[in-house]
Amino acid sequence: MKRRNFLRTMGVSAPAVLSGGAASATAGPSADGEPGVFFYDDGRHASGLYQFAPPLEPYDLTFAVDQLVNSGVDTLIYSAGLEGGVVQYDSAVGEKWGDNVDVWSHPIFYRAARNLKQLIDDGHDPLKILCDRAHEKGLWFLPTLPLCIVGGDRSQGGGYGRMSDFVYEHPEYYVGSDSHPAASELGRFFGPARMNFLRAGVREERFRLFEELLVRYESDGVEVDLSIDNEFGPFCRFEEVPKLAPILTEWLARLREAADRTQRDQQRRKRIYVRLPAGGEAAWNIPGFEVGRWVSEGLVDGLICITASKKETPENRRLMLDQDLDLRPSVELTRGTNCRVLMGFRGYLGRQLESHATAAMTHAAAALGYEQGADGFGLCDGMWAPNGWPWTEEDYETLRLLGHPDLLATADKHYVARSLARGADSTEGLFPVKGPILPQVLHEGKPLRVTLRVADDLARWGSDRVESVRLAIRLTNIELDLDEVHVRWNGELLSDSARRASDLHFRVMENTVVGPYGYVLEYALPPEQYPLLGENALLVTLIKRDPKIRAAVAAYDVDLHIAYRRHRHFQSQPIHF
Repeated sequence: MKRRNFLRTMGVSAPAVLSGGAASATAGPSADGEPGVFFYDDGRHASGLYQFAPPLEPYDLTFAVDQLVNSGVDTLIYSAGLEGGVVQYDSAVGEKWGDNVDVWSHPIFYRAARNLKQLIDDGHDPLKILCDRAHEKGLWFLPTLPLCIVGGDRSQGGGYGRMSDFVYEHPEYYVGSDSHPAASELGRFFGPARMNFLRAGVREERFRLFEELLVRYESDGVEVDLSIDNEFGPFCRFEEVPKLAPILTEWLARLREAADRTQRDQQRRKRIYVRLPAGGEAAWNIPGFEVGRWVSEGLVDGLICITASKKETPENRRLMLDQDLDLRPSVELTRGTNCRVLMGFRGYLGRQLESHATAAMTHAAAALGYEQGADGFGLCDGMWAPNGWPWTEEDYETLRLLGHPDLLATADKHYVARSLARGADSTEGLFPVKGPILPQVLHEGKPLRVTLRVADDLARWGSDRVESVRLAIRLTNIELDLDEVHVRWNGELLSDSARRASDLHFRVMENTVVGPYGYVLEYALPPEQYPLLGENALLVTLIKRDPKIRAAVAAYDVDLHIAYRRHRHFQSQPIHF
């Protein structure tokens, strides 16, 4: 979405490097000269730190940048540190991963720390290597850190090296136990040992590191990650959130001053992006994020909106693919300002035979973001490797279109209703989600309503360009000769004669038996039943249930597949003569 000129206030006399930054050297997908397609790298999983045996050379690190060249990605957001406060570069103010460990408990973390120490001892700062390489290849480089960090018991976690002496030595800074009912809905990192941002010592420790990322390196700014591993919660006890909100805003204002000062000194644009939950004030007020003030006072240059639905605790897990983020409050809030809105997509699908979002699913998510007015799109999993790493040709084809809404318009898409990943068991969460989260039990005679928002204008393209539209509903514990189900799509009853049923009762495939048991009911939709641009409604009703079985019938997954052809007579699978 090219709806704002991000640099219009910089002035025509601004130096070239300041107004254009690193990406002025290449033609990126963002027409307004600012980050448009980002890629988040946690700096460990898909990199030399974990996957390469020591010793490392600088070119082992630069592959994290090189893999993005001409991919369609214009911005690398790179994690400079871990949730426990240690960092992954040659910091002058922070503690490095492994500095406080003698005997290790985890072989991969030990390898990462060895690689990091060896590179630094050889005179190489990993962050400078990556920053310089990104600029050499025409990419923006935004290092990032979590603003909230966690402590714990050194006797239990000390052998992992992920926590700094700072968090171990200051238990008085911990949030502590929280009796508020909402605290039970927090994810795994938001426990009693997280550091309380109301404490000045905590704020100062984080500020020194973010200031270093701005001042010591010729970065293009920073991303302030308001999540921990893409989970959200307050950086204090719930009762303290009203006090936290203005203090967090004051901290961002201080960081803005540092960014502006360094921007003048380096003559390089210093942006501040924040990663936060999508959904507007209803979501932002929960952890005490005064996003309206951040935007109106010019404290931030961009909002990276991601799902708030990720939650993992020892008791339960709430994980699902969330393509349809609510970006409209962010877009409306930033209208008429220089603040950008980017949609961040987590691609974990968690199905038995498909663990990660496909290209068509990712393109559907991007199209939904642009349809709401987003300025850009990005991938925010710590390691994006849907087909393994290094990436395949299919992965590069996924990336290539992400900055081009016009190309996405006729890209094949796969929309999925929100459905818990395999093994997840909690539909409850701190942040509410509009509409049901599948699976949902079907009760006889009571329709289940599932909505799917679609970004495709099929009325524009018509049957000449549309190859097929298929609606698929996965139902568990059902036998079609004993039970009866009615499916309505945008009010119209879909005929049983038009459906294709795939039997998944004890379906044996290579190395696995498909579960859960049931059927997939697939409907090829004719042009008069094509989905509408915007919200579409599916009603699934269990009309009759076999009384001889107790197992509940449930709607498990809902999928909508849209495929295009290049021309009205250009079939994707022509007849073989």
